[in-house]
Amino acid sequence: MPTPVRSCRWRCSVALLVVLLPRPASAETPRAELGKRLRRFEIAWQEADASDRAAAVAPMTAAVRSFFTLQLATAGEQLDTAWMAVTDGTAMDAQARAAIATAVTITPLLADATTETLSVAFEPFYDVPEEVAAAQPDAAGLRLFIVDGAGQTLAERTGDWGETTGTLVWQTGPLPEGDHTLVVEHLAQEKAIKVARIGLSRVERLRERLDALETASRAWPEETPPTTRATVATLLPLLESLAASRGQETDYPAARMLRFAESLAAGGTPTETIPKAAGSDDVWLTLSDGRGAVPVRIRAPAEAAGPMPVLFLCHGAGGSENMFFDTCGAGRAVRLGVERGWLVVAPRQGLFGLPLDVAAMLDVLGQSFAIDRTRVFLVGHSMGAGQVAKQVGLHPGKIAAAVALGGGAAAPGGEAAKQVPWMVGAGAADFGRPGAAALAKRLEAAGAAVDYREYPDVEHMVIVQAALDDVFRFLDQAGEAKR
Repeated sequence: MPTPVRSCRWRCSVALLVVLLPRPASAETPRAELGKRLRRFEIAWQEADASDRAAAVAPMTAAVRSFFTLQLATAGEQLDTAWMAVTDGTAMDAQARAAIATAVTITPLLADATTETLSVAFEPFYDVPEEVAAAQPDAAGLRLFIVDGAGQTLAERTGDWGETTGTLVWQTGPLPEGDHTLVVEHLAQEKAIKVARIGLSRVERLRERLDALETASRAWPEETPPTTRATVATLLPLLESLAASRGQETDYPAARMLRFAESLAAGGTPTETIPKAAGSDDVWLTLSDGRGAVPVRIRAPAEAAGPMPVLFLCHGAGGSENMFFDTCGAGRAVRLGVERGWLVVAPRQGLFGLPLDVAAMLDVLGQSFAIDRTRVFLVGHSMGAGQVAKQVGLHPGKIAAAVALGGGAAAPGGEAAKQVPWMVGAGAADFGRPGAAALAKRLEAAGAAVDYREYPDVEHMVIVQAALDDVFRFLDQAGEAKR
């Protein structure tokens, strides 16, 4: 049997292949399903008491193992079992359990605003027991409704849950331009269970605008910044993919992303266009210095009182720049950073790490934002914890504090380790705990200041959420020391 550390490395390698190898378009849907089920669990975990949280450890541990061995449907079932453990879900009847097992997909995801129909497909995401599958559906109701960004209902349809046996074609009528959400509810005994929430976007003159953006991307003026070029080059195929209804790993606000790409293509300067967009909502950029490029998801405070501290969030194996924003406490790490007036940046890392290191990303970000280079914080989970250690080793003088959760790697050597205060954490049931503990010991041996913590009844995924309050207290103290 491999040691826990070696087992973790093997699983991480498998998950990295999941992320990096080419996949058919439909292969994204299981990742989206898992992300939404994980987010639902984490929201419920936040409100649960200690005993319910403890009951979720076993199914969550199993879900992580299933994910890393590519058993995605099984992972979804185990995530739902964990969710039921931290809610009153264990009392659900068979019919409600069958509804929870349902995966919902829609077509089109991104379409012209004149589009009047929406196809809604229902199928089990995982196999349910025979007695569950045989539950009669006619006792439950079905509600579909589409809301805009302000929560206003744009279209609604009700019926019987028995309609969810294939594809339902809904005559919604034209929807206004913007990013909307379809909500699917299972209704029984006066209780509504939200089975799915799916983003969809409608855009005026969609084809014309996509074609114009592609034309602009083929004839950049010589002075166009590398990040502008790289960002449009990344967003354009994503928008085309959404227009073709190829499912993605998260709900992208395609209408807003198109407007952002158009503003960049129209000559919007990074010092104006990017901060304006990031101060109101999430922005997907591809940071580039002309030599390398890295996709990131960022958010900035609506109003900055001065140069902003920068918080880098480094995801684990199998994740992406969306991980900390969508899950990891349902995006709580991002909210806590923005509330403090910090610029939050989640870079995508692949098999060979980060295409741009922290120093290079800071240089590119400094072209768009006023940043406080004395207060740069790194937080990493699992494989991201190893990336944090690597970046400290490369640039200790540029980092104000480092946090490694649920994993570790070789500690920075020599003076690098001592220049940065560290928090290292792991769950008591976390397979990354041996690596985290070993990192803490190596850092202490090198003379670094280390705050090491273990969290009871916490496994590998929940460690970020469980540690967040401690993480931000630690970062606040480190930031105050730099003032």
